[in-house]
Amino acid sequence: MDDTLDRFLPAYRHRTVHGITLGAPPQEVWAALNAVTLADLPLPGALLALRILPSRLRGKGPDLLDRSVPLAELFRRDGRWVTLAEEPGRLLVLGRVARFWSPVPREPAPLRDGAAFLAFAAPGYAKAVISHEVFAHGSGSRLVTETRIRGTDARAGRRFAAYWLLIRPGVGLIRRSALAAAGRRCAGPRP
Repeated sequence: MDDTLDRFLPAYRHRTVHGITLGAPPQEVWAALNAVTLADLPLPGALLALRILPSRLRGKGPDLLDRSVPLAELFRRDGRWVTLAEEPGRLLVLGRVARFWSPVPREPAPLRDGAAFLAFAAPGYAKAVISHEVFAHGSGSRLVTETRIRGTDARAGRRFAAYWLLIRPGVGLIRRSALAAAGRRCAGPRP
């Protein structure tokens, strides 16, 4: 696996890793992953809708419920998730800084790039990175997603930890469902 995450968040308190082995070549798996939409994820889509409901009720919510737009595009659409690293066809790493535990997550000024993400150190926030990586594995591919989070100070770390207890099962469900949807989108059965 790639060490890109270590460049952006080498120390973290929370982490999830999910993967799937598929019989398709890496470029096919990558294309399938980038085509996954909320329409492919009924229950996870409902969880996401529930999570952003407070923001939407206050008129601040991003339009993350468009069921026809690929997930990768939805999450980068409003600039809250910044692309930290990208190798088309192989790796995508996104980062975000926010007070995720707030009903309407508060964020600092938008971060422009990986350097701004690395430099951010204001107290009271959590830094999160999400990666998607595909690589050749036997006669097929391995698709892996990893999430890492840490608070920018001890108090933020404690607040995020309480929030994480609540959302971690949903995060895992979303990740596993997205991987399975990518698998379903890969062309036909393989020997």
